Amino acid sequence: MKKAIFLDRDGTVNVDVGYLHQLKDLELFPWTVDALRLLKRAGYELIIVTNQSGMARGLIAPGFVEICHDEMRRRLQAGGTDLDGLYYCPHHPGGSVPGLDIDCRCRKPSPGMIEDAVRDHGIDPAASWVIGDKWLDVQLGHAVGARSILVRTGWGEEQEQKRPAGQQVEAVCDNLIHAVSVILAER
Repeated sequence: MKKAIFLDRDGTVNVDVGYLHQLKDLELFPWTVDALRLLKRAGYELIIVTNQSGMARGLIAPGFVEICHDEMRRRLQAGGTDLDGLYYCPHHPGGSVPGLDIDCRCRKPSPGMIEDAVRDHGIDPAASWVIGDKWLDVQLGHAVGARSILVRTGWGEEQEQKRPAGQQVEAVCDNLIHAVSVILAER
C-alpha cells in the first residue's frame, strides 16, 4: 500500500480568497511547488481534499472547480511536480442549490473523500498525513488513522487560538514547507 499526503486546498496550497471562483484569483503560495516536489520525491502520493461549499451556496459555477484544478496542476507540472488526485465536496446542508444542500459523507471532517482516495489509489492511511489550516482537517486525519498537521496560513493562525478542548495534533507549522520539514524529519 502507498503512503499519501492529503492536502487541504484553500489556505494550505493556495491563498484563501474566500470562495475561489475566478482563475485570476488562484495564487499558489511561493513555497507550494517546492514543498510538493519534496514530498513526491520522498515517495508520497499527493491528494487534494477540499470542501467547496460555495457550489452548494450558488457562489461557484458548475464546472469551475475542475477548471481551477486543471490550472493548478498545470502550474505544478511547470514546476516539476503534480498531484495524484483531487477530491472535493460540493455539499453544504445550508446550501441553496437543490441536490447540493445535503449533509453528506464527504464534507470534512467526515472521511468520505479520504475513503474514496484510499480505495482509488491503494493508500494506507496509517502511513499518511493530512495537512490543513483548520481543525476539521486535523480531525479528518485522525478519523481515518492518519497523522495531522495544522498550518498557520489561511485560517490556521486564527484556528490555533481556538483549539477545541482535548484536540490533539502532531504538529502546528507556519506553512506547508515547514510541515514538509516535519514530515521528512520523521523518516
